[in-house]
Amino acid sequence: MPTRPRILITALWLALAACQGPGATLARQLEQADRDRVIADTVRLLLDGDRVIGGATPAVAAEVPPAVRTTFDAVAPEGEQLFLGREWGPRGAGFRLEKRYLEPAHQRSVLVAADGHVLERAHTLPVPRVPKHVLATALEVGPFVDEARIVSGPLQEEYWALLVRDRAGALRVVLIDLDGAELARRRRVTARVDS
Repeated sequence: MPTRPRILITALWLALAACQGPGATLARQLEQADRDRVIADTVRLLLDGDRVIGGATPAVAAEVPPAVRTTFDAVAPEGEQLFLGREWGPRGAGFRLEKRYLEPAHQRSVLVAADGHVLERAHTLPVPRVPKHVLATALEVGPFVDEARIVSGPLQEEYWALLVRDRAGALRVVLIDLDGAELARRRRVTARVDS
């Protein structure tokens, strides 16, 4: 794979959220990233209006504490790594790992605190396997459901997160409780920032 030049241009994944909670500043989060390596993965931000309430920056495997690695291996073994990063937000601070699996085709995501405790788990399901009452709520936002994931806290499943696209191509992440009531809508935007 060819080496990429060091650049200060990073793609940002933005989700505009209606949730609350304190978090570390983005500047402090980015300071933890290794400045001498190219950040090929995206930086992720979670916004509430104009306030940053969560974020994630890419990390390398050497930065992950042993207790976190053990939990990663238990919750998301093997698979193709899509993202590894340090994250802070409403669930707390920890390390996020996302993987893709081929048989059956799905993705898994896990957020683990530095001591190895699971803060959040999620996995995708094929859209036809989403309960009808959940899917009906999502389809009120837009006609195309691109992805469905069930999100769990440390102990149990809590809500669904469906990626919904309207006819103009705008993306929304619709959070829906297990009974089918909408909890929140987040707009997903990809941006490029020169710093």
